[in-house]
Amino acid sequence: MKIIYIADFTLPTNRAYAIHVFKMLDAFGDHGSKSQLFIPYYDKKNFKKTINFFDLKNLTSIKINRIFKKRINLNFINRIFFGYKTARRLKYLDNNSLIITRSLMASIFLTVFKIKHFLEIHQEIRGLTKFFLINMNFINSKFIISNIFVSRSLANYYRKKIYRFQILHDGVDIKKFKIKKIKKIKKISYVGSFYKGRGISLIIEIAKELTDFNFFLYGKRNEKFNKLPKNIFLKPFVEQSKIPDILSKSDLLLLPYSKKVHISSDSNSPDNSKFMSPLKLFESLASGTPIFCSNIKVLREVLKNDYNSILINRFENKYEWINKIKKNSNNLKKLSKISKNALITSKKYTWFKRSKVFIDIYNS
Repeated sequence: MKIIYIADFTLPTNRAYAIHVFKMLDAFGDHGSKSQLFIPYYDKKNFKKTINFFDLKNLTSIKINRIFKKRINLNFINRIFFGYKTARRLKYLDNNSLIITRSLMASIFLTVFKIKHFLEIHQEIRGLTKFFLINMNFINSKFIISNIFVSRSLANYYRKKIYRFQILHDGVDIKKFKIKKIKKIKKISYVGSFYKGRGISLIIEIAKELTDFNFFLYGKRNEKFNKLPKNIFLKPFVEQSKIPDILSKSDLLLLPYSKKVHISSDSNSPDNSKFMSPLKLFESLASGTPIFCSNIKVLREVLKNDYNSILINRFENKYEWINKIKKNSNNLKKLSKISKNALITSKKYTWFKRSKVFIDIYNS
């Protein structure tokens, strides 16, 4: 089977959006499929290093196409041009391919050109794309095979407006993780972006109180931190290939989301706290390292308190976290059970299973 994936990001990038797309293409390769990725632009310089960041098994099965010859600013107008030019090009290609897009503008133009495709929806639809997809009802066009929502909460938000849809959370490659036995708790880690709403400041406040533990924060930082406690260790953003080892060698993992979670470093970017399906959640589950996480409704689609994680109710209160960590850090029997159940949960959310859903729907 031939796969075509349309995504409006440029390379190089370390965004979760791009990681998701490349992991899906890699999984299609596990099914024996060849894939083409259409993106606005990629830089040919150091391209090998750029693509190695994603830690792909089936790189030779993926062909990357760029629509623009020069790097562009991905503003709204250029996203329209990208969607139009990509859809127009696909109009003249083999129409037996399984086509997926995360570009909303590409979906609109694919519909105009009567090209069947899947539409992946990972956040609330806004602006002009909302006018066409929702108000003009493009979302229910016969040319959209199925709308793929990344969480049940997001699907429920549009349930009365969309007829054909599937709920597919993000995924993980469980084979990349080595599981260790739960021992004395010393190293507590956070791995991910430092965007607003990710709880970085909260972790620093927790560390000040829990001086018997070392806190490691891995991620790209856009701000400087002054007078950090001695038990806080800031580490750079890591490649995908190194994440399983970092998570597995930690003793506890923190996912301290706030009530509002922004999708980029821009503080004006949309709040996605009601609809998110974080990649690092599934990677954390697959590591078997006990997870302490904010008790947010959308995350309870995957997490269950005292089963595969420990959820913090008043999650913006540092003392709630401090008390939970103190209370549970010496209960190795409980943490071992949570670890075991986390591994069981992660097996439900593999990239291989997620990609197979697309193939099965397409073939039916």
